[in-house]
Amino acid sequence: MKVKIFLLFFLVFLVFGSPVLARKKITRNLSQPSGISIKPKLRFDHRALLLVFIGMDKVDKINYRLTYSSDNIPQGIQGDYNAILGNTQKELVFGTCSKNVCAYHQNIKDMILEIKAQLKSGRVLTQKYSIKP
Repeated sequence: MKVKIFLLFFLVFLVFGSPVLARKKITRNLSQPSGISIKPKLRFDHRALLLVFIGMDKVDKINYRLTYSSDNIPQGIQGDYNAILGNTQKELVFGTCSKNVCAYHQNIKDMILEIKAQLKSGRVLTQKYSIKP
């Protein structure tokens, strides 16, 4: 009897189950025509944002600002990227770290990344990303 009930429930879930849809991560490029690309992506544990820089030979300076809320408290990270370092990546940790010990922020939402790239040609490119944690 228990086996029949189990098989009945299993069959119902198999037939009437709905698929699970994953939320897409934003991976837009800063500006394709300029030849530079900055790709934000979440670190595997979702405790940091990785910025991948490509085409930095055309850039003088990059400024970035990441804002988000953690437990309904506004948080943020801002800084510059030295284009002389070339095509590398930058890690923006959601929290604070001291002596290799990190205290990570919890319940992160409303994440916005703003990037300004000053090109060697004098042109300034600005891009805003909305990132889903």
